[in-house]
Amino acid sequence: MKNSLLLFLSAGHLHAQFMASGKIATQRDFPNSSNGYEEFAGFLKAVTCSAYLLVDLIEEDFRQETVPHLNGSKRTALLERKLDQFYRGSPFRQATLLQQQKTGRRDDDMLFSALTNPSLIKPWLDIMLAQQIRLAGIYSVPQISAPLVKDHPSDHLLLISWEKFSGLRQTYFSGHRLQISRLTPVYAEVLFHDAVVKELTRTYQYLKSLSLLPPGQTLDVRILCHRNDLNLLKAELPNSADMRYDFSDIEEIGKQLNIDYHFTDSDASQIFLQHLAERPPKTHYANASHTHYFSLWQLKRAINLTSGALFAGALLWSTANFWQSRGDASETESLKAQTQRILNETQKITLNFPSTYAPAADMKSAVSVLRKLDQYSPTPLDVLKPVSAALEHYPQIKLDDLAWQMSATEPVAPNTPADIPAQVITIKGHLVDFAYDYRAMLNYLERFQGDLTAQGFQVISLTKPLDVSPSGSIADKRETSEHALDFSLKISRRPQV
Repeated sequence: MKNSLLLFLSAGHLHAQFMASGKIATQRDFPNSSNGYEEFAGFLKAVTCSAYLLVDLIEEDFRQETVPHLNGSKRTALLERKLDQFYRGSPFRQATLLQQQKTGRRDDDMLFSALTNPSLIKPWLDIMLAQQIRLAGIYSVPQISAPLVKDHPSDHLLLISWEKFSGLRQTYFSGHRLQISRLTPVYAEVLFHDAVVKELTRTYQYLKSLSLLPPGQTLDVRILCHRNDLNLLKAELPNSADMRYDFSDIEEIGKQLNIDYHFTDSDASQIFLQHLAERPPKTHYANASHTHYFSLWQLKRAINLTSGALFAGALLWSTANFWQSRGDASETESLKAQTQRILNETQKITLNFPSTYAPAADMKSAVSVLRKLDQYSPTPLDVLKPVSAALEHYPQIKLDDLAWQMSATEPVAPNTPADIPAQVITIKGHLVDFAYDYRAMLNYLERFQGDLTAQGFQVISLTKPLDVSPSGSIADKRETSEHALDFSLKISRRPQV
């Protein structure tokens, strides 16, 4: 595990811990108040690693629905309409494929879910974005619970865990797929095993009322608990026709997951936090604007890795040539005599050549040209750095493709040498989060072009997200494909004289 910042958010509290090489280096707790926000902002000033936000809130809703099986932009548009229908007021939402049906039209069984009270998350998230923290995603406890039940043979399983910051979490799986989850606050005066016994009966009846548990089906229950609570729960929860119990020692789970933490009670927060850092799910509640700095960091790392790979390849090639030359050394001696004979014959021939020489002016011009080419031949990384810096200030621009080349056919700008090839970068991308405000979208793109021009680039727009030319057709694009906001630019620059 690399260094990371793990955050656990409940309704009134944020727990933060910095992980270094798989071990807890620092832990802090912040209340949901103005003082807590200020302390959290100060804490983040020293953070330079990626962050993972795990939430455990009552205000998390789940809805299962069957939708037609589609692909590409049609599928994306369908899921967005469903999410708008269910959770229009929350930006923290997602659609997860449970399974594709094997008969009939082979429709998709989808699980739509959302964090329905954004006000609990937004203050903390705004602080992280202001500090440019690399947020990898926003996850929930039910989302990352599936690996804890994958070894259980039951197709109807209820997972029970307790997180001291939030309460008693009960998550129901059908066929090892998440169906629904409930969170019940557990107050200080209520013992863990008493809360489990009390809530189990309610949850069983709740599952029956929703027809999630087939008639006559025994519900299997896996309870994560400390060994101090295990014996008490076994005494109070004997197996019956309605429910069978599987008691999992939380310390044993921690050892299986190589978690370096001493468990003193049944609090499973560390199980979920460190499991998230090791194996984060692909889907989560954050959108592109929330993970902008993480995506930018990934892009920079990819550029650096590419440069390193090119350097390593060149080094290997040079090494191979060196060893090959050593292998050929044994043949050199046998060729020396023949070489000497050829040299002697060559000298005799060259003595008969007419006297020729190169004028000093021609030699000077050749040297000048070579020096100029050597001076103005930057690496791709030197050219891409100012473009990457400009993109960092425009988070609503998402990069899809980038190409670099040298071209001698580009127009020559004032104060630039015409005999040096131009460095040309072609960018393809798209714009997000403009809510169909096309004027703001075009102004935003023009400001980005202006910033590049101010750095000495010549910028040509190849395609725009909206054709405003006299021959163009302007129409409402809200129901068009996801590529309606695509654009492409050609950026070129010659070195200054």
